[in-house]
Amino acid sequence: MRMIQKRLTLFFVLLSFVSTLANAYEEVTDSIPVKPKSNDAIRFADASIHTLISPIRWKSKDWLKVGGVIGGTALLTLVDKPVRSFWQKRDSKVWDGVERAGFHYGKPYAAFIMTGGFYLTGVVIKNKWARETGLMLAAAYLTGGAVQTFMKTAVGRARPGTGVGPWRFDPFSPDPGYHSFPSGHIQIATISAVILAHRVESPVLKAAFYGTAGVTLVSRMYSDAHWLSDMAFGGAISWFCAQSVIKRMEQNKNTNLFRRKDKITWNFSPSMRGFTLTGNF
Repeated sequence: MRMIQKRLTLFFVLLSFVSTLANAYEEVTDSIPVKPKSNDAIRFADASIHTLISPIRWKSKDWLKVGGVIGGTALLTLVDKPVRSFWQKRDSKVWDGVERAGFHYGKPYAAFIMTGGFYLTGVVIKNKWARETGLMLAAAYLTGGAVQTFMKTAVGRARPGTGVGPWRFDPFSPDPGYHSFPSGHIQIATISAVILAHRVESPVLKAAFYGTAGVTLVSRMYSDAHWLSDMAFGGAISWFCAQSVIKRMEQNKNTNLFRRKDKITWNFSPSMRGFTLTGNF
């Protein structure tokens, strides 16, 4: 059974990497080898910082969306117990295999494999599409991970497995049993799904990527590690971070962020009618 679980986990990782990389050849029209740009690192930092400080740029409609997410999460807490009871009644080797696959797909090492796999492959085979995908994944994982890591500790919500119910909180507790909200596994799985689905055109691949995130969602509730509301809020954070990174990186994709902006030189000189002010660009 352990061998089946490992193979199932490996299948999901390879599906995300190999099938998406294969699609790159349909996406990239420029076949000329391109040397990795020196501003990849600063584009990564730019997208990450842009996403983390985005609340200072939000307008009223953005805050309404935040309120909607918070309100929706609050409503889901009303069904946290019934949903937990449903999954506690499921017990089979098939569900055990799904749980292991979803568990590994949402771990940090899966994020490193995704990021490194795409970026390094892009560098080695000189594929801009793969390299860009790796950059997007890295920035989204970083920003989403930073938010959820802080919130898990600050909120201090008890996990279902503690047996104390969904309304017990111990903020900034070092006990992992009180690091339930939001889910870190769904954060990684959702970011992988959103970024990879955005980078391909095939509806089948898009569905497959979102399906892997669904496996992680089921996995964490089946293992009694998270409440449904933990998963929903974690997924919302991940979706926002991924979309913000995608938008920012597409904006600066063809921009050399190291290049200094052109300056205007002003010349003040006498003329037949007095004086002339001339600007040289």
